[in-house]
Amino acid sequence: MGSEAQSRASTKYNKSRDNIMIRPTQEEGAKIRKAAEDAGKSVQAFILDILREHIK
Repeated sequence: MGSEAQSRASTKYNKSRDNIMIRPTQEEGAKIRKAAEDAGKSVQAFILDILREHIK
């Protein structure tokens, strides 16, 4: 693992984040992964960017 300081920093960061899980079908998941790849983004970045366009 990392140093004690890295562990504390990770814990602090994780406490400042929410955790939202989605469970698409395997077919939907494959389409999402492909769309993210085509956009040159990670799946998380791809989904968050789309959501940010729709939430204010």
